[in-house]
Amino acid sequence: MFRKVLQFLARYQALALVASLVLLTAPLRAASDDRQVNTGTVGAARVVLELEGSDEDVMGRYFYRKYRLDIGLGGRWSGDRLILESRSSGDRLVLRREGAQLAGALTTKAGRTLPVRLAPAPLAAGLSAEMGDLAPYERHQLAELSLVPGTIRHDGERTLRDWREPVSGITLFRIESGYPAPVLARINAALARQQWERVSQWFGCEGFDGQSGMDVSEARSPYLSDDFVSYAWFSSWSCAGTAHPDFGTQGVTFDARTGRELQLEDLLYFGKPPAPQPDTSTFFNYRGDIFAPRIVSLLGQLYPNEMQPADGEAEEDQCDYADTSVWDFPSWYLTEHGLYLGAYFARAQRPCDEPDWSVIPWQHLTWHKGDDTRAHRSAVPSATLRFGQREFTRDDIANVALDFDHRNFPVLDIALRPEAAKHLEAETIRLLNTDVAITVGDKSLSSARVIEPIAEGRIRISGRFSLVEVQGMAGQIICAMHLSSEQYGSLALLDRLACEPSDPQGATP
Repeated sequence: MFRKVLQFLARYQALALVASLVLLTAPLRAASDDRQVNTGTVGAARVVLELEGSDEDVMGRYFYRKYRLDIGLGGRWSGDRLILESRSSGDRLVLRREGAQLAGALTTKAGRTLPVRLAPAPLAAGLSAEMGDLAPYERHQLAELSLVPGTIRHDGERTLRDWREPVSGITLFRIESGYPAPVLARINAALARQQWERVSQWFGCEGFDGQSGMDVSEARSPYLSDDFVSYAWFSSWSCAGTAHPDFGTQGVTFDARTGRELQLEDLLYFGKPPAPQPDTSTFFNYRGDIFAPRIVSLLGQLYPNEMQPADGEAEEDQCDYADTSVWDFPSWYLTEHGLYLGAYFARAQRPCDEPDWSVIPWQHLTWHKGDDTRAHRSAVPSATLRFGQREFTRDDIANVALDFDHRNFPVLDIALRPEAAKHLEAETIRLLNTDVAITVGDKSLSSARVIEPIAEGRIRISGRFSLVEVQGMAGQIICAMHLSSEQYGSLALLDRLACEPSDPQGATP
């Protein structure tokens, strides 16, 4: 059993790399507690350098602010000298510590030597709100970049506008009309975050000759309906250090009634709800033992000819779509005909990936338009409370209350239910020693530095606020999230609400 879970983990992680396009050649892409970000100069040019690792194995990357493209580094400490080399550019860095700073020289492939001086990086300035979830190095890499509006187009009664980042050329649409304002705000905020992530990946894919190794990175196949907003992001790349060029598709789908981003199990689930949580042994077992075999059986009924291997072809061209292992973690997105699933083969058979015919028609999906779950009972879509990358719904809120701190300043306490409290603790562990914004919907409530994990599920918003200011923040949460009167007990709130309270079951009067 344990070995089986490990096998699924290995495959799932490999597929996740393709799905999110987190490229293996970016040496410091993974999270780490000992990453050091420095800013300074190489000669007269401004640079940002990130380092990670022990004396024996130091990895890093840096970029010139003028170009922003990653240059990977690897090396080690030798006595008091840190020696780093780049296989793509031929640069060689030799640095020594001078207190908190690093100083030394860079020698180019052509033999030119330039002085280097670096110091710990300050917080990056010039960031848009959607970049807040990026790591410090990426924040510096994208600082002062902006998006420019482009073509407007219409999809039925809906209006879309493309937004483009000029340096990378990465373009993604926003929806300007056709859905309720709260839904538009939530979907467009997610689209903006996703676009900046793609821009970051473009700069992080180290190519050769001073160019990005990302060949194609673009949105395709947008599908908008009364119920869904969906699109596919296709990328192909040849980054320094990879064995061969590669490609992959990641689909993104939103519930157009609430703006919530959906998972595959929200649309197609072979089992009794609730679906297992991702990244658990139950989830991996479900995908391999239940989901993949059922997909093969369903596709065999829908597409009997396409599911047959191509006899007489070379082995690498015999695409065996009856192999359940190619369907356990497919790419997916919605089309006008239903749910598209893209098979994933071993790289020797990459031409078999993502056939154009593998669509599950709407009538076979388990999504129900009239879903009467608690999440959809409110007549108006509810906003979410966002802490870092974690979002909490109205059902996650146990209580919102006023209190006073030791200096007798009013504070706002938000208590989460036990399961949500676990997610908050995990998020605060991930974000230790970083600044985190707390928002509800598109409104910012506060920003604070996480100095220790929050284990009790209690978010306290404090500062030198007046009672009226704290009441206003509480009112924003209650009204935007449609909290019921059972979820806030402070009488100091009642006469300052700009909305009617919801009943305990979540239905507005």
